[in-house]
Amino acid sequence: MSDIRANLKKLRRRIAKYDAAYYGRNASLIRDRDYDSLYAQLVKLEQEHPEYACPDSPTQRIGSDLTREFPKVEHSVPMMSIDNTYSEEELMEWVQRVRKVIPDQPIRFAGELKVDGVALALRYEHGSLVKAITRGNGTAGDEVTSNARTIRSIPLQVDYSEPFEVRGEAYLTFANFQRLNKMMIEAGQKPMQNPRNTTSGTLKLQNPAEVAKRKLSFAAYVMLCDLNQKSHFENIELLDKLGFPCVIHSPVMQSVENIISFCEMWETKRHEVDFPVDGIVIKVDSYAQQQRLGSTAKSPRWVIAFKYQPETAVTRVEAIDAQVGRTGVVTPVARLEPVLLGGTTIRNATLHNYDEIKRLDVRVGDYVEIEKGGEIIPKVVTVIIEKRPPNSSECAPPATCPSCDSALTTLEGEVARRCVNSSCPAQIFASLSHFVSRPAMNIDGLGPAILQQLLERKCVTNPADLFTLTKEQLAGLDRMAEKSAQNVLDALENAKSNPADKLIHGLGIRLVGAQAAKLIARSIDDISDLYSRSAEELESLDMIGPQMAHSIRTYFDREENRGLIESMRELGVNCKGLPQPTAGGACAGKTFVLTGALSQFTREEAKARIEQHGGKVSSAVSSKTDCVVAGGEAGSKLAKAHKLGVTVLDEKSFLQMLEG
Repeated sequence: MSDIRANLKKLRRRIAKYDAAYYGRNASLIRDRDYDSLYAQLVKLEQEHPEYACPDSPTQRIGSDLTREFPKVEHSVPMMSIDNTYSEEELMEWVQRVRKVIPDQPIRFAGELKVDGVALALRYEHGSLVKAITRGNGTAGDEVTSNARTIRSIPLQVDYSEPFEVRGEAYLTFANFQRLNKMMIEAGQKPMQNPRNTTSGTLKLQNPAEVAKRKLSFAAYVMLCDLNQKSHFENIELLDKLGFPCVIHSPVMQSVENIISFCEMWETKRHEVDFPVDGIVIKVDSYAQQQRLGSTAKSPRWVIAFKYQPETAVTRVEAIDAQVGRTGVVTPVARLEPVLLGGTTIRNATLHNYDEIKRLDVRVGDYVEIEKGGEIIPKVVTVIIEKRPPNSSECAPPATCPSCDSALTTLEGEVARRCVNSSCPAQIFASLSHFVSRPAMNIDGLGPAILQQLLERKCVTNPADLFTLTKEQLAGLDRMAEKSAQNVLDALENAKSNPADKLIHGLGIRLVGAQAAKLIARSIDDISDLYSRSAEELESLDMIGPQMAHSIRTYFDREENRGLIESMRELGVNCKGLPQPTAGGACAGKTFVLTGALSQFTREEAKARIEQHGGKVSSAVSSKTDCVVAGGEAGSKLAKAHKLGVTVLDEKSFLQMLEG
């Protein structure tokens, strides 16, 4: 039996080596036929000897377990964002700032391709992959381990026994993106928009087997470990030695000229690689110098991203359609002859408003230059007049709503045309989508396709109707099984107890975002207080100016809006205002940081209790932090608190503080 186990181990290591070369470095170390033969031997042996099953085997790359939700995991070290620059001048200024802080030493720089993918943190223990975590909000992310295990360029096991973490980018090659879209079109489905968004959505799929089919890739850019390393280049060498595919990087650079030359070379050369690249990341090589430079609250000072200017393409406008949003704004959208731009097939471009159409003088049949930039929907930059067909005519703005045929109006001080019919089907759909979204009422399971079916079947006409849905109604929808229907009902029941600021934000009052909703909720005992509160009283609150106050007053002056709130109240939705922070409370004037898993609170509940008692919550530990509340499995924040001498409270002590 020991011979069989040894043979299995040898086969697994050998195949893992070939996989790492093929999927990580695009290098084939063995003929396909020979690889298939080895793989078949491994499958046969594992089937004959299930007692030697191993989760790290190459045969286990295609998962089968379904994950209905992704647990939140706190990052060991925050995944901070990187400052961007788009010009050589700003890049030179950054180098000068670095040298000003460190005038007494020579500085080496490292450059690497900025892969346009999704950041992942991979945790290893005893040489095995144990967790994969998305960036999330930088402090905590979703655990997507089952899905990450399907990415063949991620080693499942490495020859390094101490705990460590690798950070890098999951991405989709252009070839696999096009292959996926071809399959979706053939199946009658809507194709994906771009590789980056597709990667993000793929990592959140519920079935790892489906993730495996999409063939994601991974490139590492740093390894966090206790090994004494002095530089970024040493770190990259270690990653390469352990079998991780690394981002393409520069040789050592010691001057601004070296840096600019590397950026210029890849501006053209990036089109030769089979994955999306949107810039170059420049880092100070020395770890000691990185520490001296430190970080702002948002970004490290020792790194900067040089972003390439947006790419453009020329195509023809086939039609100009009007779309209606949740606030009734009618937005013109250009339907384009499909064109490839930055690895994405572009079919639509935003025109923003009808004044913009007039400024550009864009017409159906025109050839236009489009720019992708940072927008999801590209925009029209200019019209190529010399290619205009002779029979073209100006695009007249619509007089009526394309959804409900009501007369459009323009509010004072705005250029947007707006439908003010509260029964407009397009507005109802957009309003419901906003109401159930995570920043608002956070009702899982009610995506666009489900909401559209509910509207078409007249099951709902407003947000209150959502709370009257039955299991039979939901289970009768396409792609909605009985268990999924029950999950939606559970989510709706949980949403009833949301704090009032979530409801106020979910109502979709023009200009009122999440922060303003929280401020308003703290100023009332009940939402009904807003029925009669004057615009002047609203303006007395911080953050609320005349326009927002007028918008709030206009919303609550409408009888149907007040009726909607009262309907939700009768259905059990919480309408009580948030408690005011306690003057001189137990947390007054103090800054808290929460870390680890709390047993008696969610993170949001703990934050609300601190704010209620006059304190504030920060995401990072610093010398200005007064208290760190540490739950189970607290990580680097706890260690930093001890190092800085910050007061640390366990959950029991925290509760005692709140109780006075």
